[in-house]
Amino acid sequence: LPLQHRTVQSAFEDSQPSCLQPSLVPRQIAQSGRRSSKTTATMIRCLALLAILAVVASQRPEVCDSPAQWQANMVMFDPVEGHEFAVEAKYYYDKTGLRKARIEEIDPGRNSSHRYVHVIELFALHKRYDIDLNTRECVESTLIRPGAMEGFHPHDVPVDAEFRGLFYIGSDAIAEGHIEASAWDYRDATRGYFWHGTFTTHGCIPLRSDHFNHTTFGARFEEFYDVVPGISSPDVFIPPSNCRPGRF
Repeated sequence: LPLQHRTVQSAFEDSQPSCLQPSLVPRQIAQSGRRSSKTTATMIRCLALLAILAVVASQRPEVCDSPAQWQANMVMFDPVEGHEFAVEAKYYYDKTGLRKARIEEIDPGRNSSHRYVHVIELFALHKRYDIDLNTRECVESTLIRPGAMEGFHPHDVPVDAEFRGLFYIGSDAIAEGHIEASAWDYRDATRGYFWHGTFTTHGCIPLRSDHFNHTTFGARFEEFYDVVPGISSPDVFIPPSNCRPGRF
């Protein structure tokens, strides 16, 4: 990601001036018997540096939670789902009820018509429903599938995630022509899992969420836009009555 702001850690690592060594200034004063102009200038630089570092530290956002319920347009790619290309979808997220749903628009190619698939994931019940909106066929299956991501993944910044920096989407040279976003990484070495996410610094609105695990599901990429808090159609989480067990 093109980070336009440096991280706090890198700022501290690159700024190890001799003026911050506790024994330097007393030694200079002892040797001269009075504060020299050089020592004064050094202390001024120290104060200026500390002020800069304080400003940098204040720019570091805290880990945050996205709204508990929201909907958005989504672009995703998940080979486990059978996607050969990125898929556009309407996405619905309910952290409170541990539910996710999306209405995918699948373009199989020039010689076939678009397919629309309604996917419902009810994590509290470990159930998944795939509804073909062209044929109205509905298939019920378990959420625990070989190679699939396990469990409900909230669109929040994990508590122990690593802050990677701030950047702008758009142009900060134009008034109101950009939004500021933060980038985060999270690793779980025991599972071989890696996550990268970006969020707006105001409101903690998710923009991108990438998941990697080479031993299980491989990779899953998600981007969100036109995010709106709340769920306009709660029925999107209710499967039809004609669903049958099987694989979609």
